[in-house]
Amino acid sequence: MSRQLPMRFPLRERFTFERFAVGANSEALAHLRAPVDGFRCSWLWGPPGVGKSHLLQAMCHACGGAYVPARELGDVEGYDAFDRVLIDDADAWLGDRSREEGLFRLYNAMLRRGHALALTAAESPAAAHFALHDLASRLRGAACFELTPLSDKDAVPVLKRAARDRGFDLSDEVVGFLMRRVDRSLPELLALLEKIDRASLSASRRVTVQFVKEALAL
Repeated sequence: MSRQLPMRFPLRERFTFERFAVGANSEALAHLRAPVDGFRCSWLWGPPGVGKSHLLQAMCHACGGAYVPARELGDVEGYDAFDRVLIDDADAWLGDRSREEGLFRLYNAMLRRGHALALTAAESPAAAHFALHDLASRLRGAACFELTPLSDKDAVPVLKRAARDRGFDLSDEVVGFLMRRVDRSLPELLALLEKIDRASLSASRRVTVQFVKEALAL
């Protein structure tokens, strides 16, 4: 009987290497884009909104493999069938001995076969809390990259491109207003951009500072 492949999770179309807003994270980007010759284990860490999921899905778009959102799956059984396994929010499994044992088996299988494993988490492996010493030892030897948020300067072209993708232009005046008046984390800004777009389409109005004030009740 043939072995049944595990669940495949959908990828966001725009999460590609080309569309990643690099900022200060060029080293991590270069590492993930580099050809894999033999076993490689990578660990990306940082707060929400810095692009961890984007980079894992970009690697999957570019190179194939399996993208695994750990918060939506209980274990990684069967994923050693892929030559690249990309586990998002892997720290959701840490502290659970059963899940860590599954991750340890996957690590060893990827090592034996010379395949690639990449994980993301909120903390570095040195700071993470493991239930399984052997797993901790191996993952603390991974290639580690801390991802940092975009600066205000780097966020501006990202917002303008996101607006163009939605079919409207975002002026420097509107961008400056948003950066001064709201939470400047990129996920929050992009969520507000979606709200502005819906309001603009509904009202058939151009996106100006005055319109943004009204749409966001600022």
